[in-house]
Amino acid sequence: QRKQAEEELRHAKELIQLVVDSIPAYVSLVDREHRYVLVNRGYEEWFQKSRGEIIGKHMSDLMEPDIYEQAKPYADKALSGEVARFELPARNQKGVQRWLDIQYLPRIGGNGLVSGFFALCFDVTHRKHTEQRLRRVLERLRLSENRQRELARLAQQEHGRMGALLSAMSIGILFEDRGGLIEYVNPAFHRMWAIDEDFQLVGRTTRDVLEHSTHRFARPDHASKYVLHVLDTHEISERFELDLYDGRVLTQISYPVTDDDGRTIGRLWIYEDITYERQTAQQLLYLAERDPLTGLFNRHRFQDQLERLIATSVRTGSRFCLIYFDLDEFKYINDTFGHKAGDTVLVRIAGEISTLVRHEETFARLGGDEFAILSTITPSSDLEALPGRIANAISAIPFRFRGTNMRVTGSVGVAVFPDHGENAEDLVAHADAAMYQAKGQGKNTWAIYDPTRDSSEAMMQRLSWNRRIAEALQKDLFELHFQGVYSVDSGALSHLEVLVRMRNPVDPACLIMPGQFISIAEKSGQITEIDRWVLRHGIELLARNPSIPPLAINISGRTFDDPSLPHFIRSQLKQNGVDPARLIIELTETAAVSDIQDAQRFIEAIQQAGCLVCLDDFGSGFSTFGYLKYLGVEVLKIDGLFIRDLPNNRDNQVFVKAMVDVARGLQKITVAEYVEDAATLEMIRGLGVTLAQGYYLDRPVADHPALLEK
Repeated sequence: QRKQAEEELRHAKELIQLVVDSIPAYVSLVDREHRYVLVNRGYEEWFQKSRGEIIGKHMSDLMEPDIYEQAKPYADKALSGEVARFELPARNQKGVQRWLDIQYLPRIGGNGLVSGFFALCFDVTHRKHTEQRLRRVLERLRLSENRQRELARLAQQEHGRMGALLSAMSIGILFEDRGGLIEYVNPAFHRMWAIDEDFQLVGRTTRDVLEHSTHRFARPDHASKYVLHVLDTHEISERFELDLYDGRVLTQISYPVTDDDGRTIGRLWIYEDITYERQTAQQLLYLAERDPLTGLFNRHRFQDQLERLIATSVRTGSRFCLIYFDLDEFKYINDTFGHKAGDTVLVRIAGEISTLVRHEETFARLGGDEFAILSTITPSSDLEALPGRIANAISAIPFRFRGTNMRVTGSVGVAVFPDHGENAEDLVAHADAAMYQAKGQGKNTWAIYDPTRDSSEAMMQRLSWNRRIAEALQKDLFELHFQGVYSVDSGALSHLEVLVRMRNPVDPACLIMPGQFISIAEKSGQITEIDRWVLRHGIELLARNPSIPPLAINISGRTFDDPSLPHFIRSQLKQNGVDPARLIIELTETAAVSDIQDAQRFIEAIQQAGCLVCLDDFGSGFSTFGYLKYLGVEVLKIDGLFIRDLPNNRDNQVFVKAMVDVARGLQKITVAEYVEDAATLEMIRGLGVTLAQGYYLDRPVADHPALLEK
């Protein structure tokens, strides 16, 4: 019976343990000393210990200290006979944080005393997270509700603003719904399509728009395929241009409009009148390749055409001629009657010669009074006809300035490709040589390049110099010299003028002065490479020596014609990290006044880059006084002709005083060059000149003291 009773007791315990293990919670029985008497499988998993390792252990042996301190008051409460319930976050032995809902239930024995308590721990992590999410959602809903009220108020205000904005826009707007019916059009759309604003388009189909427009297309069959029509309504349409019969150009583009769920609810059509932009683009293109004074092609377009024509002729075996001509004694007209008279001559001659040039020929003004024509040669061509007509046409034009009748003549030179040169440089050089051969025949005539007559020392020297300059550029044989420009009042150094010298490629120890090669480089076009070399090395010098004074660099008229020069200067300054205020660009008066519009654009571009601009040789043509209000230069360098022998020349003193007064009135700085003695320095000080430069102050040297690091 005892054995049977023990067996029944064992089965009862196993049954109880089985029941306890099946409870979906952490279940334990704890005695009054806070020791575990019974635990289920959940406790084993939580503590990662076996039942035998847990039973008999004190609660504090298994719990984290802070968790035990939180649970102890509730345990004491259960042992006093009350039910205790609380929640707390705890980490299991795997380090996973869970939220537990814990209930301590008193265990009352047969004697009615509390012998311990049952601990039921339920994992409520999911519920806690759900509650937290719910609280966040409720909070967002409350915020959203408040925001919705605010948005509704703002939407009403925005609706009013949007209506005013769309009505004021110059862009045409049309919105159609999913069924192709118009829901909205703004006033600009009515105006753009010449539809009466009182006519109600809303509710009509988009096909009705064109029926009520008075505009007609320049290409109706082409435009009708694209206006208010797209093949796939779910895509942004391509930007399409519509040419109207009255010359205007409209652009059309449309966008699908979707709701918050991505469903298409309609399409937005946008129209813009780009007539002005198109005209501006065409004008900019025209200005980029045209001479602003005469309307002929400029040097850059001529150079491109020449290179293209050479490539074509090489490929096809054809021939063409390069006709070069300039005006005899043109400088006399500028000096005597002013640059305005010179401009009149150039424009008139360009117009007359244009009537002689065929449509397929290229007629360009290269700068100053130099012109060039590229003409193809066919078996039936008369090579002598056009040069002769040019010379005769120039001499036949009558001019009258200040009551004086004048006749201008021209000298014309012709070089044939490939007979007289197989590349652009040689062809230009020989056309130029032919022009000088014509001048040698008495001017007012023309000549085809004759190598046998090109044996004069000057011609040979010119061609030799072209090669020497090219070799010096290739071998980096140029070097910079510097001359100081000083304050007349204080004697302090203001800045340094950069002067270029060339080492002889044949004898590098021999230094060649600019007077020997600059004019030839200007004729051949090599001056642009020289100017860029000087700019690049000058800016690099400023970068290496932050303490040296600003540098003034001269730009030739040929380089000034290059529209990419301001960008080159800006990029060099930025690349080397040089303050643009440390660079002064000097431009000769002759170059600036001969192309006043180009000069304005060039000067503005240089000033936008942050550099100062100096007008060199100021006063060489007194018409410049009239142009000063258009040329926003900061510095005027008075032509040295007025400074030489200034103390002994009363007329020059009057001229210089007038220049200084004009410059002061326009708030410009004046510089006097060729100051050779103390008397001249004292004289310009009395006349109010700001800065001085000359041999009396210092001479150009490569190692100027101001370049030494301080």
